[in-house]
Amino acid sequence: MGRKSKAAVRKQEILSHFYDVIIDEGFEGASIAKIAKRMDVNPSLLIHYFSTKDAMVLGLIEYIVSTYSSHILPDFSSVTDPAERWDDVLDVVSRIQWDLIMNNTVFYSCYTLALRNPDIRKQFVGLFRTVTQKLEMEIRHAQEAGVIDVEDPARAAELIISLVEGANFYQHVRPGGVGNRDSRQELLKDTIMAVCRRPVV
Repeated sequence: MGRKSKAAVRKQEILSHFYDVIIDEGFEGASIAKIAKRMDVNPSLLIHYFSTKDAMVLGLIEYIVSTYSSHILPDFSSVTDPAERWDDVLDVVSRIQWDLIMNNTVFYSCYTLALRNPDIRKQFVGLFRTVTQKLEMEIRHAQEAGVIDVEDPARAAELIISLVEGANFYQHVRPGGVGNRDSRQELLKDTIMAVCRRPVV
């Protein structure tokens, strides 16, 4: 694999500082001037690599998507026992938490932009399509091995991702404060198994 170009390295550095400024200042307060000040460079340097803040946002979204894609649902093909493989999938899916991978302020700021920016929405659609397809493949594998009983694997995958996404958001706004991660994981496991039932022997 070749080395990254100087431009690619510099862009990554700018996006890293952009990320930090969003955490400290919020998305609206993350101006090119503030990013340049944090980097101790002239704002024109940032504009050389990203002509506008929107271009920088899109670059950050692409970084987020690539980061999430590499952390979610690893390759389980090395697990030869179907029941053990499904248990591993269940464990990983029930532990998907964006805040363990990326700061919530950054994630939800970018996530919100997808509602009004079609280019950003396209990036998030691609992310969730990849995750859902990987999960559907694992559901089909477990079903064919007789580990679970699912009527519609594609629909089951969508339901599970919806549950996980809802749980990720709800744990930060639930009455009584942020919930315990272990109890959240057990609740998700129970709910997922209600969607993907183990066959009656």
